[in-house]
Amino acid sequence: MFDCWWQGDGFEAWSLRGDLRGASRRWQHRLHDELWLWVNASGEGVIWGKDHRIFLKEGLFGCFGGQEGEPWKWTRLPGHHEAEILIIPRDYLTAHFGAAAAAKNTPFARWLRGEQGMSFTGLSGSEEQRVGKLLKAAWTSRRMPVAVKRALDAWVQRILGIDQALMPRASECGRKRIKNQVSKTKMMSETNHHRPAGI
Repeated sequence: MFDCWWQGDGFEAWSLRGDLRGASRRWQHRLHDELWLWVNASGEGVIWGKDHRIFLKEGLFGCFGGQEGEPWKWTRLPGHHEAEILIIPRDYLTAHFGAAAAAKNTPFARWLRGEQGMSFTGLSGSEEQRVGKLLKAAWTSRRMPVAVKRALDAWVQRILGIDQALMPRASECGRKRIKNQVSKTKMMSETNHHRPAGI
């Protein structure tokens, strides 16, 4: 039912596929310095650690990270299950977003600083759906494709509450757009997506 189909640079990509009939099924894993992102396409289940619990239903994403060595459990209820799971090393997140997290007081930022465990869930928006779609397509390279890292970074920026408008634009990094490119660029108000509510 669970399949780890890729590992590299501290990341792991897992898929969850299968049907449970008649009884639920439970797994346990000891978390280390890692963040788990579940993009739940179908099926229901519960994930919990010592002080945290999230309930995943169809169309939701879940995110959790514990203290070093903390055991976490997940139970899947009877039915058809499909989910994409990405395990993200804290070192990667700290290297790319540590400075941004230092100024935030969200559960994700506090976990990133090593202050506490955390878990939250929300409706899968455009960022989660893109990450899930790329993971579902899989890849054969030994390294994570650039498109996946870009999608992952966009998701982290939103979860941390980093204002996208404050991020450097290509033109500010020395790249100039030609007139034709500018005319085809949509206004920010046209490209905004619904932000899923986190718990």
